[in-house]
Amino acid sequence: DNTVRVWDLVTGRQVGQPLVGHTGMVYAVALGEVDGVTVAVSGGDDNTVRVWDLATGRLRGEPLTGHTDSVDVVAVGELNGMTVAVTGGHDKTVRVWDLVTGRQVGQPLVGHTGAVYAVAMGELNGKTVAVTSGEDHTVRVWDLATGRQVGQPLTGHSDAVDAVAMEELNGKVVAVTASYDGTVRVWDLSAM
Repeated sequence: DNTVRVWDLVTGRQVGQPLVGHTGMVYAVALGEVDGVTVAVSGGDDNTVRVWDLATGRLRGEPLTGHTDSVDVVAVGELNGMTVAVTGGHDKTVRVWDLVTGRQVGQPLVGHTGAVYAVAMGELNGKTVAVTSGEDHTVRVWDLATGRQVGQPLTGHSDAVDAVAMEELNGKVVAVTASYDGTVRVWDLSAM
Protein backbone atom coordinates (compact mmCIF):
# COMPACT_ATOMS: atom_id res chain seq x y z
CA ASP A 1 0.00 0.00 0.00
CA ASN A 2 3.07 2.28 -0.43
CA THR A 3 3.19 3.15 3.30
CA VAL A 4 5.55 2.79 6.23
CA ARG A 5 3.96 1.76 9.53
CA VAL A 6 5.16 1.80 13.12
CA TRP A 7 4.12 -1.05 15.45
CA ASP A 8 4.13 -1.46 19.22
CA LEU A 9 5.76 -4.86 19.69
CA VAL A 10 4.20 -5.38 23.12
CA THR A 11 0.58 -4.76 22.12
CA GLY A 12 0.90 -5.62 18.44
CA ARG A 13 -0.95 -2.43 17.56
CA GLN A 14 -0.05 0.21 15.05
CA VAL A 15 1.36 3.44 16.51
CA GLY A 16 -0.05 6.56 14.88
CA GLN A 17 -1.08 6.82 11.27
CA PRO A 18 0.68 5.20 8.31
CA LEU A 19 3.58 7.25 6.95
CA VAL A 20 2.39 8.24 3.50
CA GLY A 21 4.58 9.69 0.76
CA HIS A 22 6.10 6.97 -1.40
CA THR A 23 4.37 6.69 -4.77
CA GLY A 24 5.31 3.04 -5.23
CA MET A 25 5.98 -0.05 -3.16
CA VAL A 26 8.29 0.39 -0.15
CA TYR A 27 11.10 -2.18 -0.16
CA ALA A 28 13.36 -1.21 2.73
CA VAL A 29 13.41 0.56 6.08
CA ALA A 30 16.03 1.23 8.75
CA LEU A 31 15.96 3.15 12.02
CA GLY A 32 18.39 5.76 13.28
CA GLU A 33 18.73 8.98 15.20
CA VAL A 34 19.22 12.42 13.65
CA ASP A 35 19.70 15.46 15.90
CA GLY A 36 18.23 13.51 18.83
CA VAL A 37 15.14 12.49 16.86
CA THR A 38 14.36 8.86 16.07
CA VAL A 39 13.82 8.48 12.34
CA ALA A 40 12.84 5.78 9.91
CA VAL A 41 14.61 5.83 6.55
CA SER A 42 12.70 4.10 3.75
CA GLY A 43 13.43 3.26 0.14
CA GLY A 44 11.13 2.11 -2.58
CA ASP A 45 9.92 1.54 -6.08
CA ASP A 46 9.61 5.30 -6.70
CA ASN A 47 13.46 5.52 -6.73
CA THR A 48 13.47 7.71 -3.60
CA VAL A 49 14.78 7.56 -0.06
CA ARG A 50 12.59 9.20 2.58
CA VAL A 51 13.40 10.20 6.15
CA TRP A 52 10.49 10.11 8.62
CA ASP A 53 10.35 11.76 12.06
CA LEU A 54 8.76 9.00 14.13
CA ALA A 55 7.62 11.38 16.89
CA THR A 56 5.50 13.46 14.50
CA GLY A 57 4.92 10.99 11.67
CA ARG A 58 6.06 13.63 9.20
CA LEU A 59 8.54 13.52 6.38
CA ARG A 60 11.80 15.22 7.36
CA GLY A 61 12.85 17.36 4.42
CA GLU A 62 12.45 16.47 0.78
CA PRO A 63 12.78 12.93 -0.61
CA LEU A 64 16.40 12.00 -1.34
CA THR A 65 16.78 11.49 -5.07
CA GLY A 66 19.60 10.16 -7.22
CA HIS A 67 18.85 6.48 -7.71
CA THR A 68 17.58 5.79 -11.23
CA ASP A 69 15.69 2.62 -10.31
CA SER A 70 14.09 1.15 -7.19
CA VAL A 71 15.80 1.54 -3.81
CA ASP A 72 15.81 -1.94 -2.31
CA VAL A 73 18.11 -1.72 0.73
CA VAL A 74 18.86 0.80 3.48
CA ALA A 75 21.27 0.83 6.42
CA VAL A 76 21.79 3.70 8.88
CA GLY A 77 24.97 4.45 10.82
CA GLU A 78 27.67 6.99 11.63
CA LEU A 79 30.40 8.26 9.30
CA ASN A 80 32.88 10.89 10.49
CA GLY A 81 30.35 12.29 12.98
CA MET A 82 27.49 12.35 10.48
CA THR A 83 24.41 10.18 10.64
CA VAL A 84 24.21 8.60 7.19
CA ALA A 85 22.04 6.22 5.26
CA VAL A 86 23.61 3.78 2.83
CA THR A 87 21.22 2.72 0.07
CA GLY A 88 21.33 0.38 -2.89
CA GLY A 89 19.02 -0.91 -5.53
CA HIS A 90 18.21 -1.95 -9.02
CA ASP A 91 20.35 0.80 -10.61
CA LYS A 92 23.41 -1.24 -9.47
CA THR A 93 24.72 1.62 -7.31
CA VAL A 94 25.31 2.15 -3.61
CA ARG A 95 24.80 5.69 -2.33
CA VAL A 96 25.61 7.43 0.95
CA TRP A 97 23.35 10.20 2.27
CA ASP A 98 23.93 12.77 5.02
CA LEU A 99 20.65 12.56 6.93
CA VAL A 100 20.99 16.06 8.39
CA THR A 101 21.46 17.91 5.09
CA GLY A 102 19.70 15.40 2.84
CA ARG A 103 22.63 15.52 0.44
CA GLN A 104 24.47 12.65 -1.16
CA VAL A 105 27.97 12.15 0.26
CA GLY A 106 30.49 11.71 -2.55
CA GLN A 107 29.82 9.88 -5.77
CA PRO A 108 27.75 6.70 -6.15
CA LEU A 109 29.69 3.55 -5.30
CA VAL A 110 29.84 1.59 -8.54
CA GLY A 111 31.03 -1.98 -8.98
CA HIS A 112 28.06 -4.32 -8.82
CA THR A 113 26.97 -5.55 -12.25
CA GLY A 114 23.43 -6.31 -11.11
CA ALA A 115 20.92 -5.04 -8.57
CA VAL A 116 22.11 -4.50 -5.00
CA TYR A 117 20.09 -6.78 -2.70
CA ALA A 118 21.63 -6.24 0.75
CA VAL A 119 23.73 -3.79 2.78
CA ALA A 120 25.25 -3.72 6.26
CA MET A 121 27.41 -1.07 7.93
CA GLY A 122 30.20 -1.51 10.44
CA GLU A 123 33.80 -0.86 11.39
CA LEU A 124 36.74 -2.62 9.75
CA ASN A 125 40.35 -1.84 10.64
CA GLY A 126 39.33 1.57 12.04
CA LYS A 127 37.29 2.53 8.99
CA THR A 128 33.54 2.79 8.53
CA VAL A 129 32.55 0.38 5.79
CA ALA A 130 29.49 -0.92 4.03
CA VAL A 131 29.24 -4.53 2.94
CA THR A 132 26.94 -5.02 -0.04
CA SER A 133 25.77 -8.00 -2.02
CA GLY A 134 23.56 -8.58 -4.98
CA GLU A 135 22.27 -10.11 -8.12
CA ASP A 136 25.81 -10.46 -9.53
CA HIS A 137 26.63 -13.22 -6.96
CA THR A 138 29.28 -11.01 -5.27
CA VAL A 139 29.90 -9.45 -1.88
CA ARG A 140 31.73 -6.12 -1.84
CA VAL A 141 33.27 -4.04 0.93
CA TRP A 142 33.34 -0.24 0.59
CA ASP A 143 35.35 2.33 2.56
CA LEU A 144 32.65 4.94 3.08
CA ALA A 145 35.10 7.78 3.79
CA THR A 146 36.89 7.39 0.44
CA GLY A 147 34.13 5.79 -1.64
CA ARG A 148 36.55 3.09 -2.75
CA GLN A 149 36.07 -0.63 -2.79
CA VAL A 150 38.22 -2.46 -0.23
CA GLY A 151 40.02 -5.41 -1.80
CA GLN A 152 38.51 -7.61 -4.47
CA PRO A 153 34.86 -8.70 -4.60
CA LEU A 154 34.19 -11.78 -2.46
CA THR A 155 33.07 -14.60 -4.72
CA GLY A 156 31.87 -18.12 -4.08
CA HIS A 157 28.10 -17.93 -4.19
CA SER A 158 26.64 -19.39 -7.39
CA ASP A 159 23.47 -17.26 -7.38
CA ALA A 160 22.23 -13.87 -6.17
CA VAL A 161 23.27 -12.90 -2.63
CA ASP A 162 20.23 -11.45 -0.91
CA ALA A 163 21.28 -10.98 2.72
CA VAL A 164 24.37 -9.72 4.54
CA ALA A 165 25.26 -9.05 8.17
CA MET A 166 28.50 -7.84 9.72
CA GLU A 167 29.81 -8.66 13.20
CA GLU A 168 32.92 -9.37 15.25
CA LEU A 169 33.50 -13.09 15.82
CA ASN A 170 36.39 -14.38 17.93
CA GLY A 171 38.28 -11.12 17.48
CA LYS A 172 37.80 -10.99 13.71
CA VAL A 173 35.36 -8.91 11.70
CA VAL A 174 33.19 -11.18 9.56
CA ALA A 175 30.42 -10.80 7.04
CA VAL A 176 27.73 -13.46 6.89
CA THR A 177 25.86 -13.80 3.61
CA ALA A 178 22.91 -15.81 2.37
CA SER A 179 22.18 -16.61 -1.24
CA TYR A 180 19.56 -17.95 -3.59
CA ASP A 181 22.03 -20.84 -4.05
CA GLY A 182 20.81 -22.17 -0.69
CA THR A 183 24.03 -21.49 1.24
CA VAL A 184 25.10 -19.21 4.06
CA ARG A 185 28.76 -18.19 4.02
CA VAL A 186 31.01 -16.55 6.59
CA TRP A 187 33.75 -14.26 5.26
CA ASP A 188 36.76 -13.10 7.31
CA LEU A 189 37.10 -9.40 6.52
CA SER A 190 39.92 -8.71 8.98
CA ALA A 191 42.71 -9.22 6.44
CA MET A 192 41.22 -6.82 3.89
